[in-house]
Amino acid sequence: MQPNVSTESLPDEEDAPDYIYPVPEAHYPQQLNVVDELLDRHVREGRGDNIAIRFEDRTITYEELQSRVNRLGNALRDSGVEAGDRVVVRFPNRPEAVVSCLAIQKIGAVALPSMKLLRAKELEYIINNAEATTVIVYDDLLEEVENALPELETVENVVVAERNGVEHGYHSYDGLLEDGDEELETYETAREDLALMLYTSGTTGRPKGAVHTHRQVLASADTYARYCLEPTEEDVFGGNPPLPFAYGYGDLVTFPLRFGASTSLVEDASPGDLLEAVENHGVSVLCSIPTGFNQMLSQHPDGPEEYDISSLRVGLSAGEPLTPTTFESFEDEYGIPLLDGIGTTEMLHIFISHRHDDEIDPSATGFPVPGYECKIIDPDTGEELSRGEAGLLAVRGPTGIEYWNRPEKQLEAVEDGWSVPGDIFVQREDGRLEYKSRSDDLIISSGYNIPGPEVEAVVQEHESVSEVAVTASPDEERGEIVKAFVVLTEDATGSDDLVDEIQNHVKNTLAPYKYPRAVEFMETLPRTETGKIRRTELRDREQ
Repeated sequence: MQPNVSTESLPDEEDAPDYIYPVPEAHYPQQLNVVDELLDRHVREGRGDNIAIRFEDRTITYEELQSRVNRLGNALRDSGVEAGDRVVVRFPNRPEAVVSCLAIQKIGAVALPSMKLLRAKELEYIINNAEATTVIVYDDLLEEVENALPELETVENVVVAERNGVEHGYHSYDGLLEDGDEELETYETAREDLALMLYTSGTTGRPKGAVHTHRQVLASADTYARYCLEPTEEDVFGGNPPLPFAYGYGDLVTFPLRFGASTSLVEDASPGDLLEAVENHGVSVLCSIPTGFNQMLSQHPDGPEEYDISSLRVGLSAGEPLTPTTFESFEDEYGIPLLDGIGTTEMLHIFISHRHDDEIDPSATGFPVPGYECKIIDPDTGEELSRGEAGLLAVRGPTGIEYWNRPEKQLEAVEDGWSVPGDIFVQREDGRLEYKSRSDDLIISSGYNIPGPEVEAVVQEHESVSEVAVTASPDEERGEIVKAFVVLTEDATGSDDLVDEIQNHVKNTLAPYKYPRAVEFMETLPRTETGKIRRTELRDREQ
């Protein structure tokens, strides 16, 4: 166990999932550091001149990346960061984010990437819960960190990457790199030591820290990527999932670096930016969510003619279900299949998918990824159901659900050693798994996971709101949107101006993507006999 990682913060052995390693690539030595495998190994084996990162009109080779990682790692260690410490990394999709995460992991600490839209209140909870000691932040995202600082209990250092002229009095990222030694010995982590923490929100609204070991980070590449994508050094991975999403971290950090390939990073990518990156960076593996692919089709109907897309060979889709219509339209226009996949922050990456050379059935998510087993269980009894019956998905493999200091949630997430992500599936007779729905109130909009009760709590703060229920409402572009059903106080009147007020209040309190894009005023909310709001009824009505 790493220093500075309390066993009390991790699940007890009996509450943790069982792990299996059926593919030989997921067998690793006892001493393992993920950065040695993703970066240093390539330089040792003569691939130092390979391009690791493409960003705007710049490239960074593996050797150059190693130099930056070593310099920052030394500087962080000199500033007091120790093995096991949690370090927050807060950037858009930029090279500094990759350098920071790798530097943290190389010295045995734990990288904690943070979504850039989070507000101070949200950051405060996550940073205090993780007991993070250091924050590395893009200067354009510093304000919310500063707003949270008075309430942060464990943060000792803030490092700022100066790119936009924001004045500050903290450590300079570039200064640390300049002063740092270029030689850095990799910390001798064990394969079960923590390497990565990612926070996800459940229906309670309190974010949960999902922990991942050095072994698990590598296993995400050595199962899904290796078997379903078959990458080579010639591949360029690109797309717009944010790096703090497990999906984005795998697609744009772990997978390309595992195979000596390149990652194409685009800061705040629009559909047009992605098409430019495909042309300019030679993207071969395009990663997005269904909303992103739909926007490429609708906003750039002549995209394949306007841009050179000849480098593309496969697309990856996750975050929300991919419809057969989107699959077929994109394949018709761009000539590549989109591999739908389901993964979770807790499981680290995709564990159900087709392979790139399969006969793809777009009405199903696919098969269990090599290295994983899936079964469908009765939500009440835990008994395995027959094929064709809808039930709760249970998963077992080299990754699993483990929460940081959330024993009550841990008990709900594991059933007899199997991880239970909370999705309803059917396994067909041919073995393919077909997604049905989430089993809770999580709203998935444009790939963002938004807990309804968290939004309800903020809407409820408005003086004109008496009661509120928040659910998902279907949306052609985003898959789902957040919709608020509001009962007003007696002296309030529903109006467009009041809708704007409610929406702006949520935007100013939570990450803006969580605001209700639709607000409906109601006389009463449907309730059960015991007085609970029947959100299912509202959701069904929207469907």
